[in-house]
Amino acid sequence: MLERRGSPRRGFGGVPPILVRREAKLGPRFGRAEFERGFATFKQTYNVSPVHALCAPDVLARFCELYGSAGDSVHQHSLRLQFDGVPLVAAILAPGTVAFEGDVDEERMGDW
Repeated sequence: MLERRGSPRRGFGGVPPILVRREAKLGPRFGRAEFERGFATFKQTYNVSPVHALCAPDVLARFCELYGSAGDSVHQHSLRLQFDGVPLVAAILAPGTVAFEGDVDEERMGDW
C-alpha cells in the first residue's frame, strides 16, 4: 500500500514521504521467528524501519508472552510495547495480524 502523507514534513529532495504498509498474518500461536520475519521483510522491502506496528489484540498478548511482559499487562494504558525501538500499537485487525507502517522517500525507494 502506498499513500502520500498529508503532513507538512518533507523527505529527501523536498518530496513528502509516502506511507507504506505491509501486513503479516502470524496466526494465533506464532513464535518469535514469525514476528521477526515479518519485521525483517518490511525492512528489506522498503529499506527503512517501520514507524510503528499496528497489532490485533491477540498479537499484543502473544508478543507479551514471547518477549517477557506479563500477558495481562498488555491492557494497561501505561504500558509501551516496542520491538527494536518500533512502537507496537493496538488496532482493529483480523486475529493474528500485524501491519507494519513506515515512511519512505520516493527518491530513495529504488527499483521494486
